[in-house]
Amino acid sequence: MNYNDTYYLMSPNYEIENEAFHVVPTETTAQRRFHYRELVYGEVSVKFNAKTDDFLSLDPMMLFCIPSFIVSKDLKIIIDDHIYGGKLYPAVVEFQNKSSSDFYLINIYQELDCWDRNSSLYKQKAPDYYPRVYKYKLDSTILDKIPENERLIFKMGGTDLSSIFIHERLKIKLENVLKNIKFLKVSEYEFGDEF
Repeated sequence: MNYNDTYYLMSPNYEIENEAFHVVPTETTAQRRFHYRELVYGEVSVKFNAKTDDFLSLDPMMLFCIPSFIVSKDLKIIIDDHIYGGKLYPAVVEFQNKSSSDFYLINIYQELDCWDRNSSLYKQKAPDYYPRVYKYKLDSTILDKIPENERLIFKMGGTDLSSIFIHERLKIKLENVLKNIKFLKVSEYEFGDEF
């Protein structure tokens, strides 16, 4: 199967740039290396500081702590149990004395290396460096081995930038409620399109 038309890269929509959608981890949360380590259920929630108090009045459904995403409890219903090598983990967003615990970090700790080295366009400085992929072609032999429901969202492995990929089934549901996200079809994507 050709997956290049059914998967999208997901990134913040920088054309609708708003500081209220960006958060910064607290020092304790940053030390947990949540961008790439598995967080253990039962431990304390991860905490983020909002850059402005607008995040409460805007009632955002998705926040960014690049390269990670934080989703509202409403999106949890759509995304839960569809993340390859990851899960949703409770998160608290604070600004001064105000806070909201209605969020979940998309905690992806296992990447999925499924880009085809023979047909993708990429450059690699040296063998011990991860390559920069300029145009992806997905490897169907790898994706076919994983049930579709278990790979609707994944973080690409084997590259210098671990982009988040999302299946069109979830993209359709998310694009109806999210305006601060950009979805870039793999077959049309070229490095830099997210900016």
